[in-house]
Amino acid sequence: MDKFREMVNIHLPMTLKVINTVALVTIALSAVCGADSLKEMSGKGAAPAMITETN
Repeated sequence: MDKFREMVNIHLPMTLKVINTVALVTIALSAVCGADSLKEMSGKGAAPAMITETN
């Protein structure tokens, strides 16, 4: 039982850091995607109709 507890104590901080990093990256990516979606919905990121019709 002591070996298992030692293994957990050794690996737990690293595991928690990895989970924390993955969570922060996920939050950042969702914020970027959300900003792009809002920009697209507002029409500011879209090309003018005249340009899209000529292409």
